[in-house]
Amino acid sequence: MPERHLPALVLAFTVHKPGHDPAGNAVTALRDVHRRGYKAGWLAADRAYNAALPETFHAPVRDLGYRPVWDYRIDQLGIQGSHAGALLVDGTWYCPNLPQALITVTSDLLEKKIDKITWRSRVNARAAFRLRPKAAPDHRGARRMLCPAAGTHPTVACPIKRRSLGRDARLPAIDVMPTPTGPPEVCRRESLTFARNIGIRYWQELDHGLAPWTHHYFRLRNRVEHFNGYAKDHEAIERSRTRRIRGIAAQSLLLAFQIAHANQRKLASWLATLPSDGQPARRRPSNRHKRKNPSG
Repeated sequence: MPERHLPALVLAFTVHKPGHDPAGNAVTALRDVHRRGYKAGWLAADRAYNAALPETFHAPVRDLGYRPVWDYRIDQLGIQGSHAGALLVDGTWYCPNLPQALITVTSDLLEKKIDKITWRSRVNARAAFRLRPKAAPDHRGARRMLCPAAGTHPTVACPIKRRSLGRDARLPAIDVMPTPTGPPEVCRRESLTFARNIGIRYWQELDHGLAPWTHHYFRLRNRVEHFNGYAKDHEAIERSRTRRIRGIAAQSLLLAFQIAHANQRKLASWLATLPSDGQPARRRPSNRHKRKNPSG
């Protein structure tokens, strides 16, 4: 039998002023979900959460076991930090000699300096320059990262690490920029340890823009926006007249009933599409409006 995914449901919420401590309120809700035994997984949030202090959001959600999937504002794209010479670009650690055209590729697309086809080609080409995980993170969250020219299967050819030369003519060649102090530490070593707090605000496991990132980020974000619209349409949660009582405690309690009813509606609709008593599954009705003039 094919795997059947449950519909997206709300498991926790908080009531607060719009824009007031979104990171703190999100952590409160996630801790409550964790306390009730739900397994942590991928976590997508809108761009406002990248502006939060790491100790108030980024560190707590990682402590709970979540794996963030970030998007960035245009002023957050490009080089976001460095460590021992390695560059944090669009959430991923790269070789210090990453070509400039690959550093600014996403901001160039948003500024319409390049087209989507060029952007896709450059984002795919950038993957060869990324540092690769050498082992799983330790109990403190520190990660051991391997230089792209190191190891038994290098992804670039670098003159500093001569073992990477002559292996495959298709490997991108590193153009080493000479410096008065010589190569940075990441170039002098095979691998390097990144403590958890290094780049924690922007770093993510998935390469920004590539297919795995696109799959996880937009799937999660679309589910959030869909449920917001669903609850507004079916439960009118944005209308204060549906909760004519004062006080944040009373408002929270009534809102909890509305959200629970929205969850119940979604589950009932989902269950109605499953096969039962030997009958084939019923297709879920489309939410799209029918065209008034199908031949037009």
